[in-house]
Amino acid sequence: MSRAPDVHDRSVEKAYLDKKLTLWKQRLGLGGWVVTLTFSKQSDLRPGTLGNIHWDPDNKTAEIRVLDSPNEERLTAAELLGMEDTIVHELVHLELSALPKTDASRTDEEFAVNRLAAALLELDRKDSAASLP
Repeated sequence: MSRAPDVHDRSVEKAYLDKKLTLWKQRLGLGGWVVTLTFSKQSDLRPGTLGNIHWDPDNKTAEIRVLDSPNEERLTAAELLGMEDTIVHELVHLELSALPKTDASRTDEEFAVNRLAAALLELDRKDSAASLP
């Protein structure tokens, strides 16, 4: 008896995003970190967010969760670019993780992370054509 295919098999997309994760880790000097990528449902993330990151500085490990598409088909190019945006955003948080944080600085950090990630992605997309699967 054959098994029904997993409608959310994201192996092709996951491989593409893992390559992007490796590239951005290298660019941001985070090569010493082991960072994994996981697709998540909205219920696993804070409301209004597209992803998050949790890290362990002692072990230099982190997990980035990106919001999966409810689309049961392959992810679109726009969805993949959006997920790459989230990956870069979360890696910038990781880069800044050693800085002191307070409740008051949280908004400022998020603003800075948004601006830095957007600038990096804009430069990347101007300099090279994205090779989507």
